[in-house]
Amino acid sequence: MTIEQIKEQLSNRFIGIIASFAGFSIDKGDLDLGVDFTLKKSYSYINSLGKVRHTYDGTYIDLQLKSTTENSVIVGSTSIKYDLEVKAYNDLIERQLSGNAPLVLILFVLPYDQTLWVDIDNNEIRLRKNAFWYTPAVGATPSLNSSTIRIEIPNDNILGLDFFNNLHKKFYP
Repeated sequence: MTIEQIKEQLSNRFIGIIASFAGFSIDKGDLDLGVDFTLKKSYSYINSLGKVRHTYDGTYIDLQLKSTTENSVIVGSTSIKYDLEVKAYNDLIERQLSGNAPLVLILFVLPYDQTLWVDIDNNEIRLRKNAFWYTPAVGATPSLNSSTIRIEIPNDNILGLDFFNNLHKKFYP
């Protein structure tokens, strides 16, 4: 595997762990059309026969994942900056404008030193360093840049264990 493929796989597993822990499922589509995963929320109800039934609530959020190392972001006191491919940025804008289900960017940031990415001991499995989420500001317009656009992600947009529940409430109050 290439380093880029390893980074991608680590970010995929990270998202899967957090989603599962929060009771969500993530589905990977068959085609690469700017969406890496679709997040679905499940719930339970008691059917007419008195049996518990588990199903999806009919809402979903599409996720676009990017994985990088800390030397590829600019860390500030209130935000981080990242150079995102224009096509990925414009996909985020188009989704906002089209009124369809939300598309959210998740930026997974690994340490520069590859030996620090994953660690296991008798008590813990650690995957370093962190991940952030991003959606363009309301009213943002598509970029005409040829390759990248610098986005600014607030430090508060860091992923934690409650991220998917909070994200779902944001888009489906």
